[in-house]
This record gives sequence, structure tokens and C-alpha cells, in this order.
Amino acid sequence: MTMQLRDNQVDALRKQRTARQKYRCPICLGSLAHGLNALDHCHRNGQVRSVLCNSCNISEGKVKAGINFRTPLANLARKDPVKWLRNLANYLEYHEANPSGIFHPTFDMKTGKQKPVKRTVKKTARKKPTKAF
Repeated sequence: MTMQLRDNQVDALRKQRTARQKYRCPICLGSLAHGLNALDHCHRNGQVRSVLCNSCNISEGKVKAGINFRTPLANLARKDPVKWLRNLANYLEYHEANPSGIFHPTFDMKTGKQKPVKRTVKKTARKKPTKAF
């Protein structure tokens, strides 16, 4: 079945899908019973997917935007983002289970936290104020 959803049908479909999903976000498994929820859809083909919590919907969009930002077209992230995300999950799981024992210089071993980033402030030449006559 194919149909074009009208603006005035979005809320009803969102409520119907939310109930069908047992009021759970399929990504974070958080509750959809309260707050803003998004009727997620593919921006490439327009197809409605599921109802996501607002946080997951925004995060999904940021991940896709991040993949496309300065990523060469030949990169796996651009060619097959789903496979790239699976590889990322596998990579993180592997290194969580098999730590190297070597600590990055930006990590504070005393506190067990990442050190705050020191930002360098650009010094700009200050213009002398001009006198208005």
C-alpha cells in the first residue's frame, strides 16, 4: 500500500505507530509516552519509518550529516552508511573489551577523565578608536 500522508494526518499516524511500538523508541528503548516524538522518515525517498524520541531523531540526523561532512564519495561511510555504522559499533566493542593500556596525553589519569580542551585565543590587532568630529 502506498499513500501520500497529508499534514493533518501526521499526528494521528504518530499516535497509532507509537501505540504499535508499545510506547518505546526503537533506538534508545526510552519511553515515548511523554514529550515530543518524531514521525521519522527517510529524507532520500520520503518513506515513513517509525516514531522516535526527539533526541534519537536529532542524533540520527546529526550522524548522517557528520558522515557527509568532508567525507570523500569513495569512503564506505558515504557508499554504505549502515555498514559503516556496524563497523563503528564493532570497533568500539572490540576496543572496550581489549584496551591497549596506553593513555592519550589529553586524558587525566588522576581524575580518570578527559582534560578540558585548551583553546588558543587569536590575538588580533586592535584598531585605535577614531575620533568623531
